[in-house]
Amino acid sequence: MKIAVLRERFEGESRVAATPETVTKLIGLGADVTVEKGAGDGSRIGDGQFTEAGATIGATAAATLKGADIVLCVRRPAAADLAGVNKGALLIGALDPYGNEADIAALARAGVAAVSMEFMPRITRAQVMDILSSQANLAGYQAVIEAATVFDRAMPMMMTAAGTVRPAKAFVMGAGVAGLQAIATAKRLGAVVSATDVRPAAKEQVESLGGKFIAVEDDEFKQAETAGGYAKQMSAEYQAKQAELTAQHIAKQDIVITTALIPGRPAPRLITREMVESMAPGSVIVDLAAERGGNVELTQPGRIVEHNGVKIIGFTNVQGRIPTTASQLYARNLLAFIETLIDKKEKKLAINWDDELVKATVLTRDGAVVHPSFQAAPAPESKPVATPKDKPATPVRTVEAKAAPAKTGATGKPATRTVAKKPAATKAEVPAMADTPRKAAPGVEQSIPAAAEAPVSPAKRARVKKAEVLIDAAASAKKPAPRKATTAKPVTETAAAAKPAAKQPAAKKPAARKPAASKGDN
Repeated sequence: MKIAVLRERFEGESRVAATPETVTKLIGLGADVTVEKGAGDGSRIGDGQFTEAGATIGATAAATLKGADIVLCVRRPAAADLAGVNKGALLIGALDPYGNEADIAALARAGVAAVSMEFMPRITRAQVMDILSSQANLAGYQAVIEAATVFDRAMPMMMTAAGTVRPAKAFVMGAGVAGLQAIATAKRLGAVVSATDVRPAAKEQVESLGGKFIAVEDDEFKQAETAGGYAKQMSAEYQAKQAELTAQHIAKQDIVITTALIPGRPAPRLITREMVESMAPGSVIVDLAAERGGNVELTQPGRIVEHNGVKIIGFTNVQGRIPTTASQLYARNLLAFIETLIDKKEKKLAINWDDELVKATVLTRDGAVVHPSFQAAPAPESKPVATPKDKPATPVRTVEAKAAPAKTGATGKPATRTVAKKPAATKAEVPAMADTPRKAAPGVEQSIPAAAEAPVSPAKRARVKKAEVLIDAAASAKKPAPRKATTAKPVTETAAAAKPAAKQPAAKKPAARKPAASKGDN
């Protein structure tokens, strides 16, 4: 099992993915470690120190990578630079996949299993592997040091014979790992510290470090944290309210440190040009989100700019400015993860691809991008557009006009079941429902959909009901129903079925009503 450690080629990157300490432990796990020549120079770790720890020094990248089963890096290397590694070799590092999907796909085609340590879940067993926390902690510390360097004034309050020096006022925007370390460091240096964050849990953390918490604490604020402990993207309305509060507070500050980053998104804009111009000359802003576009409108990534006497620091790799310590912590993070991939008894790789740590961090495997956040969405199947057909798939029954017979009272003739002789023009054919409801049991009324019958006016309904009462009474007495002088009143189909011989006007009731046969056949 060979582990290769590459020299970083990313501009300005001075960290290294292994140290003599971790090399010794990797060898103890059964690995042969090869470190590319000069890999540790930026972190003040010479090749001789790696050799003393038991590593082999590779003269070139190709020699270092040849036959490697695991490749350790800080920044994502180009897929073309990985030639020579074993098929399915693990590439472990901070691969920065968001916005670099094409490069991740290239790694998949190169046949490596790319592991992005930024995606390590925030669970107890993974804390020792969390590169975001270890590096952000150092970035927060270094941000205060950078600010103090260009502040040109003392940070703490000083009481001297010549008078009192007021303490500097420091405002930290974002109370995550970096922000909390910035608060603690500024407090140690004697500044009066305040901080803000969109997560409710941050309030107690800020106050526990001696800072004053500043925020718009509304309902959205109470739900602004993800299950993983990260800040959510806030609405434009909330950002406007927060910006108003922040603008008033920033105008009184000497040092402002912004740390707001949301995984996979550009850095949110927190400080506008107007806010910068409201600060006193000599004030300092450190933008830790410069690499993702910056939290400050005037930030220029990688540079220190001055606007109206306010200095804005936009370094893109602040933790890399203390590379020795940063490399020590980063290398330990990687070692802790690799230990979970190796069978300590057999001293060989034994990767459990179903382990939650592996599933959360693996981007590519077996020539494909496998992480759900970066898999290409499958193209939707081409389906023909539905067009109306002459005949629906389910047979459609039509209801003759007998479903709602027309008046026949004007003729004075008795109504009968034979209603087909009516003129077709009196009632158009109405398509019935494809799934015709069953008729109700005797004595149970059945509702008929409006589309299957003509609407009945209240006056007609009252006349039908009155006729039904008279017919039912006559049927129970086994006497012929009395003929009505007024022939305009319709008779229901129920009466026509129960007393076929009775001469009654045509029914206006829907055909679906069940005949009341039990009353007249006794």
